[in-house]
Amino acid sequence: MSKPFLVLLLLLLGFNGLAQKVLLKGIVLADSGRKAISGARVYSESGLQQTVTDQNGYFKMQLDKGKTGLRISHMSYVELRSELLLRKDHHQTFYLKTNTQFLNEVQISSEQGVLQSNLNNYHLLKAADLKKAPAFLGVHDLIKTIQTLPGIGNGGEGNAGLFVRGSSSGQNLVLFNHSVVYNPSHLLGFFSVFNSNAVAQVKFYKSGIPSEYGGRLSAVIDIKSNPEVADSLRLEAELSMLAASLSLKVPITKNWSFSTAMRKTFMNHSVWPIVNRLENRDEFSNRLKYDFYDLNFSSALSLTKKDRLFATFYMGGDDFGFDIRRFGINNGMDWQNRAASINWNRLVSDKVVLDNTLSYSGYHFNFGMQQEGFKAGVQSAIRDFTYHSALQVYLAQHQLKAGIDLSQHKFKPNTPFAQNGITDFDYGIANTYFADEAALFLSDDYRLSERLSIYGGLRLTYYRHTGPYRITDKTGGVSYFPRSKTLNDALFLEPSFTARYHLNKQTALKFAYSRNVQTIHLIPVTASNFPSDFWMPSISGVPPEKGNQYSLGIFKEWSDAGYEGYIDFYARDTKNAIEFSGGIMNLFDNLRIEDHIYLGKGKSYGAEFFLKKKKGKFTGYLSYTLSRSERTFAEINGGQTFPFKYDRTHDLSLVSAYQLSPRWNLSALFTLATGNAYTKPVSRYLIAGNVVNEYGAYNSSRMPLYHRLDLSAGYQFNTGKYKSSLSLSVYNVYNKKNPMFNYYMARGSLNTGRVSVQEKSIALLPILPAINYKVVFR
Repeated sequence: MSKPFLVLLLLLLGFNGLAQKVLLKGIVLADSGRKAISGARVYSESGLQQTVTDQNGYFKMQLDKGKTGLRISHMSYVELRSELLLRKDHHQTFYLKTNTQFLNEVQISSEQGVLQSNLNNYHLLKAADLKKAPAFLGVHDLIKTIQTLPGIGNGGEGNAGLFVRGSSSGQNLVLFNHSVVYNPSHLLGFFSVFNSNAVAQVKFYKSGIPSEYGGRLSAVIDIKSNPEVADSLRLEAELSMLAASLSLKVPITKNWSFSTAMRKTFMNHSVWPIVNRLENRDEFSNRLKYDFYDLNFSSALSLTKKDRLFATFYMGGDDFGFDIRRFGINNGMDWQNRAASINWNRLVSDKVVLDNTLSYSGYHFNFGMQQEGFKAGVQSAIRDFTYHSALQVYLAQHQLKAGIDLSQHKFKPNTPFAQNGITDFDYGIANTYFADEAALFLSDDYRLSERLSIYGGLRLTYYRHTGPYRITDKTGGVSYFPRSKTLNDALFLEPSFTARYHLNKQTALKFAYSRNVQTIHLIPVTASNFPSDFWMPSISGVPPEKGNQYSLGIFKEWSDAGYEGYIDFYARDTKNAIEFSGGIMNLFDNLRIEDHIYLGKGKSYGAEFFLKKKKGKFTGYLSYTLSRSERTFAEINGGQTFPFKYDRTHDLSLVSAYQLSPRWNLSALFTLATGNAYTKPVSRYLIAGNVVNEYGAYNSSRMPLYHRLDLSAGYQFNTGKYKSSLSLSVYNVYNKKNPMFNYYMARGSLNTGRVSVQEKSIALLPILPAINYKVVFR
């Protein structure tokens, strides 16, 4: 059979059945208040066609001509059943009544099947997958749930970074209610900065990134709070050995409500005394302390039936200390995130929606160390203002989106300070960078037939580095650029394309491609898992990072049996990957960062396997990734290609949950991954009384295989007007010592020439049991 004939046959299959189908477009609103309901499941009585409403309550689906039954369900509303007589394309508004029964606690659940969310290039999380995985010390966390998905590399013990398809954590765009979050994790991976009580839904993109998102190479984590007006009072409190949290929703009027979620840890009084006692065997042992807090505030206002305002504010801070008592060194670091946004959503017509958002992002990091009378440290800070506007148009076969993004950045990537006794060191004027971006984006999601659909998007971005800025040349001369003066600029295009073809009702193929450009960079400073890496914009000598990503997969759903799964192959390449030639101690020199940057290239490729069981008492999923990630720099490893630090040949996660009874539930998580790559000394010499290391090939050694088992059990109490639950969890059940990092300790005397050097490792988290109590009032 000739290739042209096969292509023609495929197209004919793609367009068959059009004459017997009609397009149903609808909007789902609450019966009281007429507010849009996002995340409602819309499906035919047969179950063969299904979709989920978007943030504006919209949906569209193709149905057979004639009489058909339709169901619309949402956990906060009474399910609606409707009989429709469809003779041609039809538009209708559907109203759901509020469920007056007591609602169960919010659970993040991927109600969309694999053919709905993954074919749109994202994992959709809504609130029950969190609850089904064991919690760390009794607390469930969003980022930890994402880390169990295919293609997300495990960064090792105490690392909450998301290393997506061989990328670095700084190549992910993390948005919380439209605001960029530069450090989305609290230290050591205990928690992300996102309190689950303040999260309504998450879209996680790792391929075919839509044109409305820009600025990162690897992935997008778009996290949204619930923008709907609360219709009743709800108070929720939670207490564990690690932290306490409180969330409150208050309806002020029928069109206006206020929500808050607060969380504070007290690990310095619970966890760290235990860990330090287990690890401190002598006076030279290290000591650890750490606590954090975060606060979320939001307010939803329904101005009219067509206009909604939603304002949010987030702030959080961390305080960490690590004392190396053998050398009398006290290390400390603290950092804070800030984010705020106000969103105006307008329903222009039944086919057009306008969305406008003004947002602010702020991040500050401070590192300090002290030994005897000497103190030194370095600070970094970021401030962003962003305006985003998007217009969505819903047509018969098209879903169009167009808009603009305007951003202004201010970076202070390293401001050193030092003091010896009463003497302060003068480091001169701190490095400060200003930059701005303007982008236009346009996309069309076009359904050619029941089987075949394509998405095409294009983003045009203009970027520039501006003054005020000072440049000191090699002779000591200083050039000054005033405010808004352009030092350098760039204009670039970012296309995105996705093709989806349904082989049958439950099986589909998907191909995705995207080209992305990253204009701000996370500069890696240390090999450890601390947040000492800093951000800076593209300037002369530090060009934007550029990358291409391709993926091809098959997606399958077994609806009757309750299974879904996929196999997805991917490849990606990166140009202008960045490494820093120094370490954190070099930042005390207030150096010109651009003079200490290495530029290289990277590539990664792999296969992802995912199988999920979502029906019955026993549920869960298996996630496995086989991959390779490499880097090449002319200045590193003699120009030879080497493994990326977070290269993972194997990465496996197994998540399971069992509903033992209406009140008892059990869950387990097992994870296994190839260890981090690192450079190990292969020999040592004594030269002029000093120990000199000779290192092997760059990143040619591996940390031990990482693996861990977590278990938990939960019990639900029924106590009348309020509900409560008690959970017991055990982290690292078999007490596996997974090293956080390695170091070398020398013993002996240089005077005698007898010195032994031993490799030591720091493993912070032994087996840790926890108990957690939660109560909900409504």
